[in-house]
Amino acid sequence: MSFAQLADHSFDTSIEEGGIYIIAQIQIRDPNQNLVGFIETDRVTVEDLEDLSLILDDLSKNSEFTKIVIIDDVQYQVITGVGDAKFLSDELISRSAITNDGKSLAFVNYDGFPVKSGDLVITTWTMIRPA
Repeated sequence: MSFAQLADHSFDTSIEEGGIYIIAQIQIRDPNQNLVGFIETDRVTVEDLEDLSLILDDLSKNSEFTKIVIIDDVQYQVITGVGDAKFLSDELISRSAITNDGKSLAFVNYDGFPVKSGDLVITTWTMIRPA
């Protein structure tokens, strides 16, 4: 299901439609670790909620990655995962994804930005689902 394509995309509609709300924060850092770009979006497309849920089940067992919050008397798990990619050549990127064994489980598209050799792109995925 593509939650990013919902006309009324919000926390509530994402939870109602698919049981999960995801925010992606993308940092672009140069070889000296200077922040040269930042993107934040909740326009995430979930391709395989079942496999993503299995990964979240594993992550949720570790309190380092998981917090419980209460919103309108409903408990939610807030699970955070971080992925990074160091680039060996100059290129243009416009997509970040959560993958498992090469299979895309969720992804976000954004306006492309150039990265240079040695740049690091850090993607923080914050995933919220009913506890």
